[in-house]
Amino acid sequence: MSDRKIVLIGAGSTSFTTGLVADFLNSTMPGPWTIGLVDIDPQALEIAEGLVQRIVNKSGTAVKVEASLDRSDLLPEADIVVTTIAVGGREGWQKDIEVPREHGIYQPVGDTVGAGGISRAMRQIPAMLEIAEDISDLCPDAHFFNYANPMAINCWYTSEAG
Repeated sequence: MSDRKIVLIGAGSTSFTTGLVADFLNSTMPGPWTIGLVDIDPQALEIAEGLVQRIVNKSGTAVKVEASLDRSDLLPEADIVVTTIAVGGREGWQKDIEVPREHGIYQPVGDTVGAGGISRAMRQIPAMLEIAEDISDLCPDAHFFNYANPMAINCWYTSEAG
């Protein structure tokens, strides 16, 4: 069987990335596999790559790890693509909570619904559409999964636009 490839876009989020990789390595999916890590932050990507490589080494599986700042480097021949992006990072997420609060709208987390969720969606959707277009062009047979909030609107809008 030839190598299969999973690409994680937004891999600089080490908590999501390491959890996804650990779950993936514990799955029964036939391999061998290549795990591609993509992030726009070089430092975060380097850290994630090191952590993932350690997890892979400890698992004893024959999994190859690749990393790139440019998703177009890793998307070709991908079988699975997972997005865990956070456009605006922590600063954007914080404003999604603080700006509505200044106007009397209190929400515990501003990443899914309400004013904060709308704000986040407005940042996320253009990036999600660009990613979906790249997947369509570079790996049209890949399964595309979103693991980024606002989950429902990201999936709905990307599906409707496709």
